[in-house]
Amino acid sequence: MSAKVVRFIPQRDRITREAAAKLAEQLRLFPEDQVPASARAQLLNALQRVTHPDTEHSIWPGGFSMLSRVQTAAVWDAIRALPSDARPNQVRHAFDLVLLNLRQDTGEVMLGRAELAEKIGCAPRSVSTIMGTLEKMGVIRRERRRIEGVQGRGEAVYFINPNVAWNGSLEIRKEEAKHTPPPLLTLMQGGAGD
Repeated sequence: MSAKVVRFIPQRDRITREAAAKLAEQLRLFPEDQVPASARAQLLNALQRVTHPDTEHSIWPGGFSMLSRVQTAAVWDAIRALPSDARPNQVRHAFDLVLLNLRQDTGEVMLGRAELAEKIGCAPRSVSTIMGTLEKMGVIRRERRRIEGVQGRGEAVYFINPNVAWNGSLEIRKEEAKHTPPPLLTLMQGGAGD
């Protein structure tokens, strides 16, 4: 009879993860329009860090993202081919941040506009242009979430194209990829500056 190898998780860490998982499940019970999108994203991102800690003790620190080598190389090549006024360095930085901050179950980018701007080192209004470039390339998609009591189109929420990268359940991602067109990754000529 062979022994089963298991990873030791200290009781304190196990209790913290269990509590965070219960809180995340309770948050999912609230309709999305009852919790502001930015607050929901921040809370889910914090919970993901607790339930999937980025430590040397984790098998997959912080979770993991699956990338198609071919698609990743195609995205990098398309970004490098951008004209200089399209800010390829900032677009590449945004792409890297997207990959590092995906919600495990949906592929949602867990950084808001202000956080992206801070990490990229640009003005928040430039984030829309930078993410718009990734959207036109087919790398990400954008949805608008209405915020109760606030006029306008709603807050922009970004999702990775599951044909480029994904994390979470393979079966769910295969199903999503069937219904999501592969990225076109078209070369973009020039563009309006900010």
